[in-house]
Amino acid sequence: MSDPRRPGARTRSDGARSRSRRDRGTATTLSYVLTLGITALLISGLLVAAGGAVESQREDTTRETMEVVGQQLSSRLMAADRLVAAGGSEVAVRGAYPGTVAGSTYSIAVEPGSPATIELTATGTRVSVTVAAPARTPVAETTVSGGDVEIVYVGGQLEVREA
Repeated sequence: MSDPRRPGARTRSDGARSRSRRDRGTATTLSYVLTLGITALLISGLLVAAGGAVESQREDTTRETMEVVGQQLSSRLMAADRLVAAGGSEVAVRGAYPGTVAGSTYSIAVEPGSPATIELTATGTRVSVTVAAPARTPVAETTVSGGDVEIVYVGGQLEVREA
């Protein structure tokens, strides 16, 4: 039997010609689905890798910024110490610092000792920085929120307070 669309073409009675056309359609669809699946896996892998890199960069930025704030605070504490050593009885040294570091708040803990230490701890990450603050005048143990602070001489010792 011949196909009226194509002169001289024969059709099989078992439908092999129509099945091969369906198989080609299935192969195209399967290929498309597989391509989409592989692409989705690659993109999700890239997003996971980039997310880790962004978090690492955020922690590094937080650490570096808190080190700078800690050094500046240590410098102001030592300046207040020098003013007390020079005979000052009413000493107050102010410092303006950012309220947040890389999008998270932080706390400032001052520990007495020789030398006194200043520990800055970010609340949004697991980053903590400790800076030494050598002072001859005793330093009071305090904890304040990050931001503007004031170092005052009260009761024979230096105390860090929120400004």
